[in-house]
Amino acid sequence: MNKGYAVILTGYIGWGLFPLYWTLLIHVPPGEVLLHRMLWAVPVLVMLVMLSPRRRAQLSVALHSWQELRWLTLSSLVICFNWGIYIWAVANQQVVEASMGYFLTPLLNVLAGTVVFKEKLTRLKLIAIAFAALGVGYYVLTTAAFPWVGLAVAVSFAGYGLLRKQMKTNAIPGLFVETLLLLPFTLGLVLWLHYSGQAVFLHQDRNTDLLLILGGPITITPLAFFTAGTRMLPMTTVGILFYVTPSLQFLSGIFVLGEAFNLDKLIAFSGIWIGLAVFSYSLLKRERATPA
Repeated sequence: MNKGYAVILTGYIGWGLFPLYWTLLIHVPPGEVLLHRMLWAVPVLVMLVMLSPRRRAQLSVALHSWQELRWLTLSSLVICFNWGIYIWAVANQQVVEASMGYFLTPLLNVLAGTVVFKEKLTRLKLIAIAFAALGVGYYVLTTAAFPWVGLAVAVSFAGYGLLRKQMKTNAIPGLFVETLLLLPFTLGLVLWLHYSGQAVFLHQDRNTDLLLILGGPITITPLAFFTAGTRMLPMTTVGILFYVTPSLQFLSGIFVLGEAFNLDKLIAFSGIWIGLAVFSYSLLKRERATPA
């Protein structure tokens, strides 16, 4: 078996199990969890970038390009929002709905490609988007609350991907620059929480402190496996295997965290899943039709 499958699945499974980790920190305000997630990601990214000449070269290019820095500044805000909304979702028992966002992301990417890059929308992709839209529409009509968490996750993650597509900097050096750009604000807010007496970090127990610190490596490690795996596998395979992540999040929400899931939600998710099945078929069909 191509070792790329093992590598990229390690990353996807890591992302899929995120809710189980962040659940360990539900006694900490989501905003503080986010700040420490961003703060402790920096030393891990420093190590990953410094150990690779190619990444160091990309970092240097990014830091000397105003255009690249402008894009990275914008993308840093978007990924910060995405991380934050997901942490909030876990803390408020919205993991299942958040998983909807990641199920929808590939289809939003198709829409973005059509609108921004004028890519052709095939009949199969149009059918896939229609099924997903019907699923979301049914969810809105049959549940008491608008699924803003799922849609916020989807729009922010798809938006981040769209912004990253405008840049030359790869994932890890790019994320390093993004976290560096936000580091002064991150440190300032962490210190403010500490001196105002609102911080949990260093004021509760060592286990909580350790979990907050490990939030950085836990965030970056799956990304490292993902970026390595993308170099070993066709992008069609990378895209289809991505569904492992929201599937594990969905299953964790229901069977581990005990979130409610009724018939109406099943019908709504089924529309999204059918859309993803059609979309995956369209990708496989295109790959087979492409000359080797």
